[in-house]
Amino acid sequence: MPKAGEATTGRDGRTLVVPSYSKWDAGRLMQGDALDFVKKLYLRAKGIGDDLYDSGTYEFTALEPEVYRENLVQYMRRRAWSEWYFGTVSPARQITLLPNDQVDLKLRIARQIRDEMRHYDVFAAQLRRYGSEPRPAEFQLPDILVEMQRVQMEMETAAEIAATNQFAGEVVLSSMTDLDTSIFKRLFDKELMDAIHDIEKDEPHHISIGRDLVLLFSGTFDQRRRLAAAQEQYLRAMMQLHVVEIVKLGCRRVHPLPAFE
Repeated sequence: MPKAGEATTGRDGRTLVVPSYSKWDAGRLMQGDALDFVKKLYLRAKGIGDDLYDSGTYEFTALEPEVYRENLVQYMRRRAWSEWYFGTVSPARQITLLPNDQVDLKLRIARQIRDEMRHYDVFAAQLRRYGSEPRPAEFQLPDILVEMQRVQMEMETAAEIAATNQFAGEVVLSSMTDLDTSIFKRLFDKELMDAIHDIEKDEPHHISIGRDLVLLFSGTFDQRRRLAAAQEQYLRAMMQLHVVEIVKLGCRRVHPLPAFE
């Protein structure tokens, strides 16, 4: 039997069911120390990433080369935009929201911003390989990406931003490369996959920033509830965006998306 708070498989045997910690009462949510809570949030996001990117949850479909190319360029433009916005604007807000005595965390976040600009350049180089440019100011955000942006903009603390950023999206994206059955290993050519690996080498440092921010501000029931809710909002939207992008690259999702319960 799974322990309370662990992900399970739904009755259909195909749906990953993850706990909706924001709905737990104080007695359940305050069990364990802050490290236990942080571990719960990490494992929930990682479980979603592993399921979302598992090639076994998709069937491959035939695409005309020009359609694949067009959709791939759109995917990389969206990734470049995300590196620019989620990788710089949101962390910059964290720096301004942290108290003055959190100098080490502020410096680590500043280094993350530097990393994210390098990631932007990596995607820009890949786009040029396909005869395109990132042009973030001209990128038309799909509605679900606007929703992801809204979630982060509405966060009121550095820790809540972390729960939607370094400790949500960054954790999910780590499954692109560390999952043996990653769908991207079959959808991308070697050069693009190597570029993704290059980017993902920085992510453990960014995830550790998110961990430490959540750890600092998860001592009370209200803090934990707000952090859990923030992560849930972002992950729900992120799943919707990413599955659409994967499908457009030549797949059909044959398992339901992970569900919160």
